[in-house]
Amino acid sequence: MGGKAVGDGDFINVDGDYITFEHSTFNGPVYGVVGQPQAASPPTVASTLPTAPAVFTGRDEEAAELLRALDPAVAEGPQSRAISAVAGLGGVGKTALALHVAHEARRRGWFPGGALFIDLRGYDDPPSSADGAVLSLLRSLGVPDQDLPSTPQEQYAHYRAELSRRQPVLIVLDNASLPGQIAPLLPGEEGRHRVLVTSRDTLDSFPARQFTVPTLSSDSACLLIERSLHVTDATDQRATQEPEAARQLAELCGHLPLALLIVAALLRRRRPRGISTLVDELRVATDRVLALKTCGVDQYGKKLALRPVLDVMYARLEPEPARIFRLVSEAPGDGFWLSAASQLAELPAERLEPVLEDLTASSLLSVSADGQHWQMHDLVQLYARARSEEDRDLRREAGRARKRLLAYYLQRTLSAMAYLHGRPERALHRFEGGWADALSWLDAERSGLLGSALSVRSEDDEEAEGALRMAFSLSGYLAMRRAFEDWAAVAEAAGETARRLGMLEEEALASDTHGQALRGLQRSEEALDAFRRAQLLHKQRGDPGGEALAWSAVALTLNVLGRHDEAADAYAQALRIIPELREEHDTDSVHANMAIVFAGLGRLEEARAAFERQLAIAVETGDRQGEALTLSGLGDLLRRMNNLDEAITALTRALGLAAELGAWSIRALGWRHLGATLLAQGRLEEAVTAFGRARNWYAFLDDPHAEAGVWSGLMRAQLALGCGYEAQHAALQAVVLYESCADPYQTGGALHNMAVVFDAVQKPEEARRAWELSAVAFEAAGADKEAGESRQRAAEA
Repeated sequence: MGGKAVGDGDFINVDGDYITFEHSTFNGPVYGVVGQPQAASPPTVASTLPTAPAVFTGRDEEAAELLRALDPAVAEGPQSRAISAVAGLGGVGKTALALHVAHEARRRGWFPGGALFIDLRGYDDPPSSADGAVLSLLRSLGVPDQDLPSTPQEQYAHYRAELSRRQPVLIVLDNASLPGQIAPLLPGEEGRHRVLVTSRDTLDSFPARQFTVPTLSSDSACLLIERSLHVTDATDQRATQEPEAARQLAELCGHLPLALLIVAALLRRRRPRGISTLVDELRVATDRVLALKTCGVDQYGKKLALRPVLDVMYARLEPEPARIFRLVSEAPGDGFWLSAASQLAELPAERLEPVLEDLTASSLLSVSADGQHWQMHDLVQLYARARSEEDRDLRREAGRARKRLLAYYLQRTLSAMAYLHGRPERALHRFEGGWADALSWLDAERSGLLGSALSVRSEDDEEAEGALRMAFSLSGYLAMRRAFEDWAAVAEAAGETARRLGMLEEEALASDTHGQALRGLQRSEEALDAFRRAQLLHKQRGDPGGEALAWSAVALTLNVLGRHDEAADAYAQALRIIPELREEHDTDSVHANMAIVFAGLGRLEEARAAFERQLAIAVETGDRQGEALTLSGLGDLLRRMNNLDEAITALTRALGLAAELGAWSIRALGWRHLGATLLAQGRLEEAVTAFGRARNWYAFLDDPHAEAGVWSGLMRAQLALGCGYEAQHAALQAVVLYESCADPYQTGGALHNMAVVFDAVQKPEEARRAWELSAVAFEAAGADKEAGESRQRAAEA
């Protein structure tokens, strides 16, 4: 075959019977056989997407965000904007999200040129190379093997040429581990096509829009379990019949989709058995991560086992990042700050922070928006700790790390509490912002501090003893924040450990603090048991001051329960012990305890003397918080003694100190006592204002029981002002709050007050009904005397 050039690049076949004019340029007459022109056939539309996920749940926001990035009407622009990279922990559901979005985009007609999918197997051994991937993509585009170029460079060029001939194409590159797997596979033309990449690593060196996929919410995780059961058996109702067990199972899975799919498969295999049986098994499993596995594969051919996924991620770490990964997993609580991580890793912050950033990019950690607080997924944390447990040297290394962190937390906590008590000179660590800075540190580290205190259950006695000191050092902070649930848990654990270690003094102190926390939770019967145990322990170790304190706590709790005769006996026991007290007790709270005892017995002058002695000790030792609290108690006592001007002076001082110290609970108590004192003075408008402030503080502190008491005081002030409607409202609020606290005795008292209000505003029928209800409540509390009085009032109404 021969030929020659004609014109500007046109070509004539001189041996055959046709000509072609590729550039349509003519420089003279053209002769030839005229035939019907043949248009080039359009490229076939290719779609190699695997099927959409059978169960897709809880990703509406993420899917919508990805679709916005893929939408041709929204995401037009340079090539960097045409690439979306989805990162996240292995098993979090990146592939499912990408395929769901890809199918939806195709359904919307956005990619008429087709949709290509390839698994780059970035975390397999070996991973797929871009050279191998491009051949698969070319075949997907319809290029036969005989037409494939021989070199990778020519193959990439041919791939880009094929894409250039097509309408917009979506390219899904799944499971990439390195930018080098992706870069050669990008289309050559800007803006036409879209690329969607999934990876366990954040590809932050790459010009792509980054998305991070979190774990599911609790509700979505439960729904995924339910739908996964229904997909094979529509009659399987276990998830709806056992909602609490399903929620617990989702928590044990850390809301991680892979783990949830595994437990769903396990549940399908054990069809007759309830969800709670699997919950029990996972809860006691020696290695929960290892237990999360089952036979078979998911719909994309992936094994249903969690441990191998994490093994691969861990194996990719260099030795030093792997060491830091293991050590920061020992952080207690729900995360850690850089300062705590520095203690665990025994590295300065400037060397540690880049490693934490690398671990975050690998999806083994997550970081807060401000880049200051890191978290590790529950199952990843269990995995990392298990890696340490598997090796004796690593186990010792982890134990030393926990002790370093515990010592750091203890020193900082003691220093912070010194600031909060107005004694910064006793602090080993300086908080530049004073008490406010100290309180902010405690708030920020609260989860870690609680976790360290709960490590009292450690089998290492040295670690357990350090955690005991941590538990007791937190008591004042937890009481201030009214974190009674946390306080009760820490105190209970401390008591168990002290008992195990034979530490009698610490066991007594733990029983004391446990009782205080339980009383704050309105669990008065349990609090009573704790205080009585504390009393016996103090007596056993020969501590009359502690024993007197415990007896007075027993008396106060019995009063709350309406068991006044028993309370009087408990006060008498405390009073019997007081003469035995020695001079060394001047430094503790025994005088405040004596004041409580004397006040309970109606011996008000002796109570005043005890309060004043305690106040002098607080001033002498620089305990400003103790001074504020004692002044508040003294002010209320002076009100009871009708020394109203002195009471207001003491309460004003208490409120001033509490405001300086940021002691919110003392401010609430001070305003409550001041309201009662102003009411007694007849300064009714001022009393309403004071009660209103106390009510707001208690609402802020989430203390409904104390708030109910303030509403009762407010009711009396409003009634004295002649504001009947406002008084009724206040009385009703007190009833509602006491009922919400399940306190029948105080509910009975609040209903009695409501009856008084109705009687005062000429509503006899309502008053009678309120007294009847009051009697019922008192009877439920075992307060027969009060119940009889209410029934008598109802009969007279």
